[in-house]
Amino acid sequence: MQDFPLTLDLVLRRALELGGEVDVVSATPAGIDRRSWRELGERALRLGGVLDELGVPAGGRVGTFAWNGHRHVELFLGAPCAGRVVHAVNVRLTGDQIVHLTGHAGDDVLFVDASLTGLLAPLRERLAVREIVVMEDGAPVHEAFAGCRRYEELLAGQEASWKPRRPEEGDAAWICHTSGTTGCPKAVVSSHRSVVLHSLASLQVDSHGVSRQDTVLPITPMFHANAWGMPYTAALAAARLVLPGGDASPEALAQLVEAERVTIAAGVPTVFIRMLEAFDGGRDLSSLRRVLVGGAPPPRSLVAELVRRGIEFMQGWGMTEMSPSGTALTVRPGAELGGEEGGAVTSVGHATPLVELRHVAEDGTVLPWDGEAVGELEARGPWVIRAYLDPDDDANHTRFHDGWLRTGDLGRIFPDGRVELVDRAKDLIKSGGEWISSIELEQALATHPAVGEAVVVGIPDAQWGERPAALVVPAAGRRVEPGELVDFLRGRVARWWLPDLVRVVDEIPKTPVGKYDKRRLRAELAEELERAPGARR
Repeated sequence: MQDFPLTLDLVLRRALELGGEVDVVSATPAGIDRRSWRELGERALRLGGVLDELGVPAGGRVGTFAWNGHRHVELFLGAPCAGRVVHAVNVRLTGDQIVHLTGHAGDDVLFVDASLTGLLAPLRERLAVREIVVMEDGAPVHEAFAGCRRYEELLAGQEASWKPRRPEEGDAAWICHTSGTTGCPKAVVSSHRSVVLHSLASLQVDSHGVSRQDTVLPITPMFHANAWGMPYTAALAAARLVLPGGDASPEALAQLVEAERVTIAAGVPTVFIRMLEAFDGGRDLSSLRRVLVGGAPPPRSLVAELVRRGIEFMQGWGMTEMSPSGTALTVRPGAELGGEEGGAVTSVGHATPLVELRHVAEDGTVLPWDGEAVGELEARGPWVIRAYLDPDDDANHTRFHDGWLRTGDLGRIFPDGRVELVDRAKDLIKSGGEWISSIELEQALATHPAVGEAVVVGIPDAQWGERPAALVVPAAGRRVEPGELVDFLRGRVARWWLPDLVRVVDEIPKTPVGKYDKRRLRAELAEELERAPGARR
């Protein structure tokens, strides 16, 4: 067989060759930008010359501070293909975190959307990067960046020619930091080989199922697990790609789905809960054939509503350390939601091909696939990390076990390989020496017809150690009382699982990547109860 390295230039070449008449659509402050994959690919090639001109060394880090747009995709393709490493910085983090992460990754230069220069301006003098390049997206540029070079001017001065130097498949392609829900974000580094294999796997029908005939809308930001790899997958398929920019409001997303005839959309559950309300206002979603959900267990009501509307539902499980795909569960229109499918909230399907899974007990014993034993899920595979970037990170000693990644998720595996999540280890509530699953309580609350969103966390209790507390957002146009929800749970969960505190709120705090911020909720509720111990139920 031929010696054929798996490097991202394969993905870029395919987009160039097959994408001459395939759109990449970007929503920007200046309006909709349309260009073909071929044009985008040629611009990505010219980036090699730009990075040479900027003096970025081979293997140097190229930071980005940007929304999902065509320039961001150009950097994701062009920088690795030119032998550099791209690092997307989460624009929703605090200023101190942004400064820390750009320094931690060793970013040499930073490419910034004009629309984000105002956000970055207070940090301008604290950033350790050598140079900042502004990407014009139609928004005004903050005066702090007036003297910075401009992306389009730099590109215009370069030739679109393939560089003879080709990266090795084991070279780093991107750095992405974890969401930091359990501490300081950790740096994950992915190789060219792993990116190509992950993209190829995402074309499979039992995974993301992206084909050349699709129009793909990655709502998940590229600074969060690289938008689940969807830009690379769309480039490999030469599929139409729709990039939402900085406006992720339900109305803006619904408008994009309708106008661009999106067939596949990917995001966290709360995005689709809100988007369905926008569609009920008259938007046409008939083009949408598949919704990809991840990041948090979706309410059963969301699954049922999507399937009722003829939309295929796919729930993925994974993490940044897995690039991020680990498993997939698909519920197709017409499927009965009883039995196995009824557990769609906690069932995450089967391992993605080439990913191996097992679950282990606290003492490290590998558990049987009997659908009953519960243990921590561990993973290994060609796009699963073996270590974090920082060799001194304690997680390099605690998160890996005999060559397997410890995911921190507790689950059970059935004889046919189907995986069901029980909870995140950190989200289990230990009450009186017994465990309460926050996910199962959230699932039970979500079946109430007046509940739109529900989250459950543990709060300190002098007698029991911890007790469950629930925050609930009513469904659109509905009202619900805390006592009504407690009564609703009676008979559906064990009596001692009933929450000690139930709050009906307008919005549940979320992390910068759209997950429920349980760590913040636990801290705020604990502080509140310490001040007013009687503020329960």
